[in-house]
Amino acid sequence: MNIVILKGRLTKSPTLLFSKSGIGYTSINVAVDRYSKDKDSNADFINCTAFGKTAELIADKFTKGQEILIQGNLKVDVFEKDNKKEYKTSVLIERFEFCGSKKDKGDNETEANETDPNSDEFPF
Repeated sequence: MNIVILKGRLTKSPTLLFSKSGIGYTSINVAVDRYSKDKDSNADFINCTAFGKTAELIADKFTKGQEILIQGNLKVDVFEKDNKKEYKTSVLIERFEFCGSKKDKGDNETEANETDPNSDEFPF
């Protein structure tokens, strides 16, 4: 089984690109805090890629610094560079969710409130 779940912040705003066949994709880098008993602020920077509608939504709704929850698969690409095997590990995004505060979500939260006038009633 190959399932990865990450929660972190985008290190830059995503850009929607298109392949030669017209499929949309975006590559993002997510800073994920690493647990440490020393309480030092360490983070891992994870490369993630989304395709199709998922890529379009991420590129449209997220900006640098926003928190995102990602579910996907770990992918390891093997290639040769200078006669030496190199490995590139990334996550292929299958699903994502907004997380963080209303301030982090910006206009996205406003859209949700317009469709549900009672949404501020619930603190969760």
